[in-house]
Amino acid sequence: MKKIKTKGFTLIECIIALGFVAILTIILLPSLNNISRINQESEDKIKMIYALEEAIEKNKNQTKGEYSYDINGFQIDVSIEAYSPGLKKISASCDGYSLDLVR
Repeated sequence: MKKIKTKGFTLIECIIALGFVAILTIILLPSLNNISRINQESEDKIKMIYALEEAIEKNKNQTKGEYSYDINGFQIDVSIEAYSPGLKKISASCDGYSLDLVR
């Protein structure tokens, strides 16, 4: 009788490969969750910076004083003060971040 060679994988080889994939998944899943959390935090910071810029744009023509806005869900505090003759300083701040403009 002739032995016929077939091409393919045995059941044991498939089970071992599936085991390796499962082990890699268990190892990598917490790292992927951490990356997702860091990405969300970065997106929130970017949204806050855009909110600070928008608050400054709204107040370019305002007079001196303190103003407060809710922009994109962020509570933005804006202060306008004299900087030097003919110039004013507009400061917008929120949660430890601040953005200044001298105009």
